[in-house]
Amino acid sequence: MTISSTTPDDKLTKRFIRPLPKNVINKIAAGEVVERPASVVKELVENSLDAGADKIIIAVEQSGAKLIRIVDNGCGIDEDQIEIAFSRHATSKIATFSDLNELSSYGFRGEALPAIASVSRLRMVSRLHDSQSGTEILIEGGVLQSKKPVAAQPGTTIDVENLFFNTPARRKFLRTETTEGRYISRLATALAFGRCDVGFTYLVNNKQVFALPPNQSLESRARELLGHKKRFVMVQGQQGPLSLTGYIGAPDTAQGNRNGQYIFINNRFIQSPLISHALASAYGELLVRGTFPVGVLLLTIDPAEVDANVHPNKTEVRLAQEREIHDAVYRLVKGALRTDTIVPILTPARMDASAQSPGSAEAMPPFQSGVREYHSLTMKSPTVGESRQLVAELMAPQKTASEFILVDRSTGEIVTERKDTEAHTSPGASDALSRVLFIGRFADLYLIMQAEGDLYLVDQHTAHERVLFEEVLRSLDAQGGTSQQMLFPVQIELSPELIGVFHEATELLNQSGFQVSHFGGRMVNIEAIPLIMVKKSPERLFTRMLDDIQSLKKTGYDMKKAVAQSVACRSAVMRGDRLNEAEAVHLVERLLKCETRYCCPHGRPTFVRITRADLDKQFGRV
Repeated sequence: MTISSTTPDDKLTKRFIRPLPKNVINKIAAGEVVERPASVVKELVENSLDAGADKIIIAVEQSGAKLIRIVDNGCGIDEDQIEIAFSRHATSKIATFSDLNELSSYGFRGEALPAIASVSRLRMVSRLHDSQSGTEILIEGGVLQSKKPVAAQPGTTIDVENLFFNTPARRKFLRTETTEGRYISRLATALAFGRCDVGFTYLVNNKQVFALPPNQSLESRARELLGHKKRFVMVQGQQGPLSLTGYIGAPDTAQGNRNGQYIFINNRFIQSPLISHALASAYGELLVRGTFPVGVLLLTIDPAEVDANVHPNKTEVRLAQEREIHDAVYRLVKGALRTDTIVPILTPARMDASAQSPGSAEAMPPFQSGVREYHSLTMKSPTVGESRQLVAELMAPQKTASEFILVDRSTGEIVTERKDTEAHTSPGASDALSRVLFIGRFADLYLIMQAEGDLYLVDQHTAHERVLFEEVLRSLDAQGGTSQQMLFPVQIELSPELIGVFHEATELLNQSGFQVSHFGGRMVNIEAIPLIMVKKSPERLFTRMLDDIQSLKKTGYDMKKAVAQSVACRSAVMRGDRLNEAEAVHLVERLLKCETRYCCPHGRPTFVRITRADLDKQFGRV
């Protein structure tokens, strides 16, 4: 049994209030400003940008715990002011409180340098451009060690060594070297995105990670930092309270976290759940569930509408018009994604990276409707070699881009030629959506199409799912889906959890074509089902649909889309459901009239493209 040593007299003891020592104050401030080595990099590089530098070098060793070095060619600091720069709340960036309403600089608190110097051994060398020499200052643990003139290049160099050497508790809680290095690399990438007019060099343990020239285009910088092989879509426009410029990745570049997103407001790198949500919502069903888009978005907003004075690290901001900004980002990104450049390209695994140029997606011919079958192909479980042989046969050499070649399946020989002017054009198809040939099918799942010089493989399940999803959404908006009355009503007992989902979704289910009602207890009565489900088992189907709706609701789907997606998924043709020729043609024509024809509601592609260049490379014809 533990007995407290505190007595009533102790509680009444007089306590003295006194100012904390300067070094303690700086260490407390360092706890907010300097969370980890990446925080030091951010504060120092932003100082360099505020100093007007157009070339900045970032060098780190042991993920910043041993050394962080920032070199710039900015305006420099005068000898008489270099010591003042390490005083708390000393800054050249604002002078009055009203300046906070019109911030044009990155820094404004005057806390970073004294906070960093209080938990490290810091050396700064700075020289004005019109001076003959520079000034060196050494500070260790917040205590000035020396200050003297030295020879130096114009600009400022700062070395931060042995970070947190005098705060072992803080150093103890740093992550592994790999993890801290990842934070710094992401930050260095973000800083480079925010200022394409500035050249950035980033070195880790004396090895160069990237070297970017000044005055680089945002597209070039995006390809340099996010990947040359990735396909990007440009977003640009002005709407509501903001103007937006950026490049976002095609849906097939999405990844399992948000680390590939770089969002800026007035060139300041920020973390914004609001804008991240708008970005992901604009992709909608183009994304596979659980993945997030990559890209960089530069927003310009009236500084008076942005409050950056929320947290010392300045990565959080408050926005005066949150809803308007969210909606503007959503509309601009969604509009940019309405393009054929996001169609997935199927590239053979053995093909060299050089075979596909970064911009080749932009020149891709459209996948066009108006299809006609000449003969059908069916194969069961082919080997890789047999699959490649099939593709080679289907893609026999062409004399011109407008000429289609037909191949005899049994011999592999060209049996006839037919000009595209004889190809069927669907009623209502636009000039851009015409002349596609239905070649055959593979494994009772993929439909094989030829469009000009390229081959397209259509997944019949995801294509049908996309078509049905949009049709069900329209029927929900019209509040009346087509039903098939059952000869005998069916009663189903649901689990306690699913009966709650049923009550929430009953109205929408009835609008989609069901006729369902509560029968009592946990029993529901089904009298009719949507016409597109007549070949399905209503008992099993209905329970699975409620499971789908429950899962989709947990991931943020609204109820209408959750119902539409579940109905579409459970009604679509599956692998092994063999479509006849007319059904296959009709499915593709309906797909190409969809608002979003590139993917199913789950985000899986409805078709992929195999280019002639890919095949030529694979077969050594280049």
